[in-house]
Amino acid sequence: MVPFRRSRKLFCKKLMSGKIKFGITIGLGALFVGVIVVYSFIQPFQQGMVCNAIPQQASFVFTANTLEELLQSPVCNQLDKALGAGNSLAESTASNDWKKLAAASEIAVADIPYRNMGEQKSWAAVSWVGWRSPWLRWKLEAAAGKQLTFLGKHAVWPIWEYTSPDLAHGMHLTFSLTDNLFIACLSESPSDIVLLLDTYDGRVASYSRGK
Repeated sequence: MVPFRRSRKLFCKKLMSGKIKFGITIGLGALFVGVIVVYSFIQPFQQGMVCNAIPQQASFVFTANTLEELLQSPVCNQLDKALGAGNSLAESTASNDWKKLAAASEIAVADIPYRNMGEQKSWAAVSWVGWRSPWLRWKLEAAAGKQLTFLGKHAVWPIWEYTSPDLAHGMHLTFSLTDNLFIACLSESPSDIVLLLDTYDGRVASYSRGK
């Protein structure tokens, strides 16, 4: 009887241990799913966060609560000129479903300082995407092709370049995504977007810290 009782106790211990491990696994799995859900769907809007990717030494910064507000501002005319003759930001976004992901909330536009000796102004545009960030990233990855090229990553942030014969001569249009911001840069050097990412990561002083 003694060996039987011992084996029974050992069996019960193994059973309890297995239940505890199973419970821990289920708990960790639920926590992981919860984090994904919060990250993907419940990121709260943070007012002014868009300026965290704008360098402190920007010549000027314009913020708009919506894309429509930006399109109705004088800054829009300057952006049209910077994009090149015949380009219209209003027309390109009128029938474009990308704006539902990339420009659905607060936007900041800035004239950023030259990193190299250039002939044309460099522009930065930053929009709050929040929970839309992973969906926008998947959309950009799926759209990569002749006009949209994946350039690699800076730190952990992916960078793409959009090429078009309609862009102003010598200008490069690059995009990047952080965990909650969509960042665009129009400049003579495609590497200029790195300045914006370094600003967001805190390696360069941002406009929001200088206010």
